[in-house]
Amino acid sequence: MMKPTMKVGLIAFIGLCVLFYQYHLSNVVRYDQLASFNGADSAAFISLEDDNGSRKITEDTIKNAVRSVQYIKGLSPDITELIIQELLSQLLIKSTHDNTLTPSSTKSSSLVDLKQVNNTLEPLYIITPTYRRSEQIPELTRMSHTLMLVDNIHWLVIEDSKIPTKQVTQLLERTGLKFEHLIAPMPDKYKLKKGAKPRGVSNRNRGLSWIRANATDGVFYFADDDNTYDIDLFKEIRRTKKVSLFPVGLCTSYGLSSPIIKNGKFIGFYDGWIAGRKFPVDMAGFAVSVKFLHQRPNAIMPYRAGFEEDGFLRSLTPFEPTEAEFFGDNCTRVLAWHTQTKKNNPSLPLNMKIHNNTNLVQLKQQIV
Repeated sequence: MMKPTMKVGLIAFIGLCVLFYQYHLSNVVRYDQLASFNGADSAAFISLEDDNGSRKITEDTIKNAVRSVQYIKGLSPDITELIIQELLSQLLIKSTHDNTLTPSSTKSSSLVDLKQVNNTLEPLYIITPTYRRSEQIPELTRMSHTLMLVDNIHWLVIEDSKIPTKQVTQLLERTGLKFEHLIAPMPDKYKLKKGAKPRGVSNRNRGLSWIRANATDGVFYFADDDNTYDIDLFKEIRRTKKVSLFPVGLCTSYGLSSPIIKNGKFIGFYDGWIAGRKFPVDMAGFAVSVKFLHQRPNAIMPYRAGFEEDGFLRSLTPFEPTEAEFFGDNCTRVLAWHTQTKKNNPSLPLNMKIHNNTNLVQLKQQIV
């Protein structure tokens, strides 16, 4: 059975093909008008000649049209690029059957370059611990819309639960992203412990186990679902060779957690809670190479509240803070924020005597 995202992609592709075909038959919307959206001087274009003269559809026009569908329908980057390539390919094929379409020489080279870029990108593995709560689906929805804009990404969503949440699975399937929906409940001995609890540790360690068993290259990053991420962050961390460190905003009373760089050199850490930690960083403030992890088979995150990041980075020994790669333009830009959505009270139950057989029954199933 075709996946929902593939259906949407196919519908978008067919729709765009019909659109261009209709433009070809009609003079209601002129090609030069469409081309003007991207400027008349675009180097890569498809030229059409008719009684009214030359008309142009730029390659950028096609890309923008498809990406507009991507944003509206939530297509993954891979599907979006496939539709673009297929549209351009169809137009090129048409030119071999008649002389209506004449692509410029830069067209084929741009397609080759696009494929080469996608093939050379190492995968990013995003490990996201989550748990059932009122904010879970909204948080994951927001995060998924960010990840849809990132190429060659594999999302490991790991629930602190004994069974996967159906709504989470449905959301992940709709994104079109490569994903794993895993479970890793916190051990009972930590749940029953008084005081601060090591939340997310079982989830992240489950993610590490999956990577060790299934990945050989690329970079992984612990990305909580209640944070906000700049797209540039993912471009930067993809370059990680060992361990990269970078600033995180809205952390502790300082409002910032970051390595300190002076005259281009690392001299320490700025964080509102040092507590004797060798690596006083936020969970969103570092990324690790998969190959580097494989070279440290004993690396693990400890069940110690407040010391999870420090314990994990220490377990990558031998590794010192001075060996880290400092991203975010040498730690001058904040690309991740600890935004933390306001916690909501549980939804009140429906009065089924009044609201049975109404739309509210279905809506309440989506709200915790």
